[in-house]
Amino acid sequence: MKTGNLDTALAVREEIRKARPSIYDEPANEITGLFYTPHELEALLRAEIVGRDDLADIAVRTRSKVAKRIVCETLGYAPPSAFKKVNPRLTHPNVDVYSQQASNLQIWNQALDSARRYVILILKDGLVADVKVIAGADLAQYDTTGTLTRKFQANRINENSGSLLASHADTSEFIEILRPVSVLRGEVSPVIPPSPGQVLDINTVYTRLLPLVGHSFSDPGLTQERNRGTAVHRQVCAQLGLSHFADNGQFPDVLSQALEVKLQLARTVDLGLELPESRTPVASTNGVLSVADVRYAIFYGERLGATFSITELVVVTGQDFFTEFRQFGGKISNSKLQLRLPSDWFF
Repeated sequence: MKTGNLDTALAVREEIRKARPSIYDEPANEITGLFYTPHELEALLRAEIVGRDDLADIAVRTRSKVAKRIVCETLGYAPPSAFKKVNPRLTHPNVDVYSQQASNLQIWNQALDSARRYVILILKDGLVADVKVIAGADLAQYDTTGTLTRKFQANRINENSGSLLASHADTSEFIEILRPVSVLRGEVSPVIPPSPGQVLDINTVYTRLLPLVGHSFSDPGLTQERNRGTAVHRQVCAQLGLSHFADNGQFPDVLSQALEVKLQLARTVDLGLELPESRTPVASTNGVLSVADVRYAIFYGERLGATFSITELVVVTGQDFFTEFRQFGGKISNSKLQLRLPSDWFF
């Protein structure tokens, strides 16, 4: 993690220690202040928790309490004598804490929250060996059992109706906060949070991506949905004039442009944990934007032998999503979620 993230995290901690907010105050964001970005959270927790043995040889329930206390103290908060049963447990930094000796993460009696930051302490030989910070929207990708509490899906109201810009402007909140432009100045990475004056407006996004309709790609194979999506994602970054291609597995896919990219060879669109019109804050944008402010670029395509090609494009804001699409399906309730974290996190 870059030194700059640790330096800014230490400065935030000093502000928190002076202001003394309660751990149960409303979640902070980049605008309200007293806010850690995910990278700052990870940098600070790694710097001060890795190597500690506080969690060695204690019962699982006690370990959970100790882990939350350690994280509270490290972030500059006064830990309570007993943690309230609220979600998230650390409300002001919008954090839940898990300590894991193995990759099977179990979350009981609640759904994944797309806006929440999940702090995962990796334990090995009685020591904290690493710390990972991941948003709920991104943690969802590790659900390999199909047990997620909420699964939202939709399809297009008028199928095969051609390419369309379904939103003629970005949301008013998006425009006020980010002041979108038609031309980017300098090099803009796809994986940094969106910043004012460095985000393309939705009309420009549509204009630049529309030439991909009719474009053919080499098909990596029938079961290679992720690799097909990566090929389109890479081309999207190029069309938007970004500095390079990168994919951090986060929501939205092209973070700096607040753009979620979907490739559809079938008509059903998987929407993940939140409906596009939701006002839930997006963790990767440091809580500044809501899901409704995100732009969706939905590419429809078809496989033709060793290639697949783009046949239609729909670009729409989350706020306007259901003017062009209809939701179907429902909610599936479970008392426990089992997620399989990447094995390389555990060395």
